[in-house]
Amino acid sequence: MRIQAWLAGIAGLTAAVSAHANRPLTTDTADTIPHHRCQFEPYALSIRSSGVPSISGTVLQLNCGVRADTQLGIAYSRSSADGLRVETLSAAGKTNFVELKDDQTGIAVAYGIGAAKDNVSGGGWKHEASWIYAIATRTLREGLLLHGNIGWTRSQSARQNSTTWAAALEWTVVPKLTLSAETYGDDRNKPWVGGGIWSPLTEQFSVNVSFGVQTSNPRVRQVTAGFNFEF
Repeated sequence: MRIQAWLAGIAGLTAAVSAHANRPLTTDTADTIPHHRCQFEPYALSIRSSGVPSISGTVLQLNCGVRADTQLGIAYSRSSADGLRVETLSAAGKTNFVELKDDQTGIAVAYGIGAAKDNVSGGGWKHEASWIYAIATRTLREGLLLHGNIGWTRSQSARQNSTTWAAALEWTVVPKLTLSAETYGDDRNKPWVGGGIWSPLTEQFSVNVSFGVQTSNPRVRQVTAGFNFEF
């Protein structure tokens, strides 16, 4: 696998999954940030696979509730490996159509666009990704949520459309500890499986970590760690 193609793939993935809240999940949730509230969620990531240099990166994302049922966000990422660097910039939104209640499945739609540039081609920012997907969240019992996503994404560099999907379980074990398990992917690549831990330290500040493995040959492993500050 050429490192340029490896980094380009990571650019597309990062552009398409950034700019939505609910870290450490990659699977999105049907709730939205309350009106007039914002969440700043930076995190670091490390991606490893045999045969290619390891990739390290950082993602900065900010999401705000702009209406009672809608949030908007922006995200910037920078990933590098073996002297090569890819940056992405994305803007996204999420609108809730059916409120999540104990006896009612929450329904929402997320949408966004992303751009990328690298230090190899010598060009500037180029449109890299567009996406839209539907989200459903269901309360299975107190403290246990099930999330599902199904949608479409466009990779401009690969000139490909893909069907995307994701499913996750989120379990609040105790008030200050939430565990998650998920699987996600598209119709062109092997799926990912992973998990995460989220823990609030104060009412406004929480920390999170996640890990994921792509069931490919060779396997791709990803680890992330970050925090959430709400204001």
